[in-house]
Amino acid sequence: MFFNIILISGCGDALSTSTKDNSANITKSLLTGTWTAKCSDNTTASTSSKTVLVFSDSGDNLTATTTNFSDLSCVTQSFNFTKKLNNLNLNNIKTTTTQNQIIYKFTASITDISIEPKTSFASSSFNGSNYCEFSSWNSGSEKSVAGLTCNSNTHKSVNDDYFDIVQMDSEKTFIRLGNINNTARTGYPKTLYTLEYYK
Repeated sequence: MFFNIILISGCGDALSTSTKDNSANITKSLLTGTWTAKCSDNTTASTSSKTVLVFSDSGDNLTATTTNFSDLSCVTQSFNFTKKLNNLNLNNIKTTTTQNQIIYKFTASITDISIEPKTSFASSSFNGSNYCEFSSWNSGSEKSVAGLTCNSNTHKSVNDDYFDIVQMDSEKTFIRLGNINNTARTGYPKTLYTLEYYK
């Protein structure tokens, strides 16, 4: 089994380059709540995933959970990948990405990063490859992987700074987050994922 885990799986960066200001002014209160992406399939691997973002009532915490599935329709769960952030600080100044998409920047601190196998097959696969340096994975039991290297991908450690960008459409129906695999020297993503999250 091949595991490719990222915080927020996206569908690329092919967004419009229009500079028209059709995005909403974003505040923590607007972000508060649960935002869910549609099922994203990976036809090459015959798998799929769905990510849920939960911004706390205080606006200071964000939990992002990507559930990975062993089918193309987000039906049979395989494992969860969860990233928890606190001390979220939303910059109140609009700026633009290299795609001319209007966004806001935010920073936060890593509280934890964890993985939870949802089936015995997933836990056995993890154990067989000493995934994230562990050989004691169990279905239904999560392990912290903060600061560890998993499949040549080294995760941030607890208390590390986290940089991201967010866009909200003018009707305030969905948000997009940044491509954390395409960052500037400042640490912020340069582009947005096309993946949309709805309340």
